[in-house]
This record gives sequence, C-alpha cells and structure tokens, in this order.
Amino acid sequence: MSISTGSRTPPASFPAHPAQPPVGASGLSVAIPQGDADGCELAIMIVEARYERLHAAFMLAVTACALGQRVVLFGMGAGVAAFCKNWDGLEQPERDAARQEAGVAGLEDLRTALLDFEEPTLMVCDSGLKAVRLTEEALVAGVSCVGLPTFLDHAQTARLAVF
Repeated sequence: MSISTGSRTPPASFPAHPAQPPVGASGLSVAIPQGDADGCELAIMIVEARYERLHAAFMLAVTACALGQRVVLFGMGAGVAAFCKNWDGLEQPERDAARQEAGVAGLEDLRTALLDFEEPTLMVCDSGLKAVRLTEEALVAGVSCVGLPTFLDHAQTARLAVF
C-alpha cells in the first residue's frame, strides 16, 4: 500500500464513516448537526484536560461567540474531558471553586453559555473518545463525535488555537 501525503483523496482502504455519507473538501468528513464549514472564524482544538487550559479555551470561545463569530471546538485525547457531562478526566477540578469565588465564570457556566449560542460547533475526536475509554453517552447533548478530517473541513482557513 502506498501513502501520499499531498493527496486529498483517501486510500481506497480507508474506511468511510459508517453512519453518514462523506461530505466536505477531504471527502472523509461527515455532516454534523450544528453549523457548517462556511464562515468559521475561529477553530479551537482542546488536547489537554488541565483546568486552566480548558477554562482559557472556553473563555476564548464564549467571547468570540458573543462577538458574533462562528466557532468550532474540537476535543482530542484528554481534551474530550471538556465535553463530558461529568467532567470525566478533568485535571485540577478544585480550581473551579476558587475561580468562581473570585467572580469569574466557572467551566460549567462557560460550557452552558456556549451551548446557548447558535454559532459554535462542538465536536470530539472519535479515536480520542476511545483512547480515554469513554463512549458517546458520556458527552453533553449537542456534541458530535467525528474524525479529524471533519474538524479540518469545518476549520478550513479559520484562526486556530490549541489548548
């Protein structure tokens, strides 16, 4: 089997997403219920579960949405903790109480605010979810489980921030 790094066409042996037909520029991404690729201005990739990183990512996302920007958030690996109902895997959760005591919104408030906006698209990596041994049932409603090609199709030329 030969692999080409410059091709946007997947090898014939690459499995298609089983639940939905391929869409998007790569031919590998799937349709997700929220948003679309057109007009995304900020793409945020969350790859860690440390409290400060998640809080900063959510603050950035909420602020961008409040300014009317289209935002895509994508959790990979340990970063899927940002999208779990019970904050499964969150590191340093005790920091949230101190943040709230200081008058700053906590993680739950920020995530709720994000879900209240129409603009953001929330996704987690299907392989990241498997890597942390969680299922889609652990995710907050409104979060799609997709592959990396879907995130890239939605992010396209958006500014990218990695947390």
